[in-house]
Amino acid sequence: MISLFKSFKKKSPKVKAGIIAFVVVILVLLIGVLYSNFKPDPPPEYEVVDVNYGVVTESLAVSGSVESCATEDFLAIEGVMVEEVFVNVGDTVKKGDKIATFNVSGASTYLTDAKKAYEKALKQYNDSLSASDANAKRKAEIQEEIDALNKKIEKLQGEIETLTKELEGSTTQTAPISDDYIESIVKQMLKNGTSLKQIKEFKNVISNVKMPVVDSASSEKQQQLLQKSVELAQLSSELSVLYAESNLMIVADETTLKALKKVADNKKADYESIKLIYDKMSAGWVADCEGIITTVNIKPGQKFVPIAETNQSSFDISSLFGGAVDGETAGLISSLLGQGGGTDSVGTGVRLESYEDMIVSVTVSKSDLLKIQVGMEAVVTSLDSEYEGEVIYVGATAMDSSGSLDIGSIAGSLLGGGSGSNGAVVKVKIKNPDRKVVIGFDVDIKIVLDTHEDVLKVPVEAVIYNNGTYSVFVYDEDDKTVTKRTIVKGSLDESSYEIIEGLVKGEKVIKSPDPKMEDGTKISMKKM
Repeated sequence: MISLFKSFKKKSPKVKAGIIAFVVVILVLLIGVLYSNFKPDPPPEYEVVDVNYGVVTESLAVSGSVESCATEDFLAIEGVMVEEVFVNVGDTVKKGDKIATFNVSGASTYLTDAKKAYEKALKQYNDSLSASDANAKRKAEIQEEIDALNKKIEKLQGEIETLTKELEGSTTQTAPISDDYIESIVKQMLKNGTSLKQIKEFKNVISNVKMPVVDSASSEKQQQLLQKSVELAQLSSELSVLYAESNLMIVADETTLKALKKVADNKKADYESIKLIYDKMSAGWVADCEGIITTVNIKPGQKFVPIAETNQSSFDISSLFGGAVDGETAGLISSLLGQGGGTDSVGTGVRLESYEDMIVSVTVSKSDLLKIQVGMEAVVTSLDSEYEGEVIYVGATAMDSSGSLDIGSIAGSLLGGGSGSNGAVVKVKIKNPDRKVVIGFDVDIKIVLDTHEDVLKVPVEAVIYNNGTYSVFVYDEDDKTVTKRTIVKGSLDESSYEIIEGLVKGEKVIKSPDPKMEDGTKISMKKM
């Protein structure tokens, strides 16, 4: 070392300066390496936000396809000649735009037939109505006759009972009335104009009557008993026929008249419907609203032929009669129904889906369904544009993926189980839609469930969830450290949690914290 020092002293000033400079550089480098290896790590940086009051809007995000709530079907009559068609499937039309024109001469027959069918059904009903008034009068007369017969029968039964008791001591045997005697009575009844129904009933009654066999001394009383028994049989037969006639007239009042009225009403509706269609075709079809054409079943220069449609309703005769009317009356109703002018000769020529009344049908889970009510506001997003919406329908039953009633899902929700894939339908109406809202396109919907104003809130990124508890890291500005604190949260929106307990206004929390941080950890605030 001494020799090195002596050698250094012998060097020229220039060399000495160079050696000193080199040593200084080496020392600086060494100190830098040592500092970089042993210096303390800087505290982690986090974004810090203030706890403050604000608005938390609770919502439910769903999606669905746009549908038209109002569909206009332009109906055409079979055989009409199509002249011009101004639209194609997919075209957008405005109110007042032309749709098609026709030569309606080929459809006049259907209109005439419909009018004739209505007039015939109406006449049949009016005739039956008039007849029913006569029936009512006749029913009253029948009831008077029944009452009078019942009094006569009651008196005869008393006289017969008295004669029978008087003859009990003179005989122990009985015998039926002879056929010859019965036939003689029947002949006399025929001469008197008695109906065949009454004679039939008389034979049924008299054949079951048995007279006591008595000695000659009692023959006069026996003759009296015989005459009164025959008279009772005649009165009973008359009574049976009157009851039968009355019952038949009641059926005619309560069933046939009701059915004929319904037939007349249906035929009137058919005629008015076809006349309305005929008049609209005569004037030419014009759009009544703005919308999109989704169906075109007509071609220029061709006669219209309706496309068969399934699930058409039919008039059920049996439901009106309940099997209580005879075949003749049922045939009358069937013939009236079968007259021309029915709507089976009508079909959809063009279908217009309205833009002015659009909805979105969505399926929500059973738990979310309980939060939604008709009238709630919604925000509909389509092609980056937002539109106001409103919930107009909330399904009361669970549906499966095909749209059918899901009994298992309903039972599961009541019992706490069941598949979570099923839900219920909710419909949202889009207010003031424009051309960016396209029928059939998927749109996003945010249903506003509740709005909480002037509540304490923090960003969702500041909250940590673990084992059923929610917590945040509170920042201390004085010592630059954090403390983990458990909170009680309330409602939630897209960006914030409502804080019910655990924080006060003015405190600071860090966003996106490391869940493994411990109390007392120093941090630095990220500059924004």
